[in-house]
Amino acid sequence: MSKHRAGSWASAALAAVALGCGGGYDDEDARAACDALVGQVATSDEAAYDDCMECHRECGADCAVLQSFPPQFACPD
Repeated sequence: MSKHRAGSWASAALAAVALGCGGGYDDEDARAACDALVGQVATSDEAAYDDCMECHRECGADCAVLQSFPPQFACPD
């Protein structure tokens, strides 16, 4: 991953945290967070986007981006 893309991921993750605190997001807020983290859905990113949406619906701002490629998302234990 390039330094620019890594920096973009970090910025997007911080923006997602700022969107809300505690609890899950509704579809609109989850979509906004995932658009920032994954980008709008492209065929190759569909699984990552779906994983992002599921995570943000479940745990909102607490959703964490795992250090993986393609990106994966998880709620804290």
